[in-house]
Amino acid sequence: MSEELTKTIVAWATQIAGDTARLPSRQARDAHLAARRRDLLDGAVAQGASESDAAIIADACVDAARRILSELLAQRAGIPEGQA
Repeated sequence: MSEELTKTIVAWATQIAGDTARLPSRQARDAHLAARRRDLLDGAVAQGASESDAAIIADACVDAARRILSELLAQRAGIPEGQA
């Protein structure tokens, strides 16, 4: 994975996690992350990535968003950083 792609994934993941953290329930957050994964997959394919490469990119982004989201929700709950 190139450094530029890594930076893009981190930026997307951060934005997605922030948006997702504002949702009221776990079900809403899970649905939002699934929808963003589909959007990322479709976007990567539209940009010329193969289906398998697009899935790798979308999964990496959503996995990173879940990790960031976990920390955001933990901070909201008062759990020390890195303990979520």
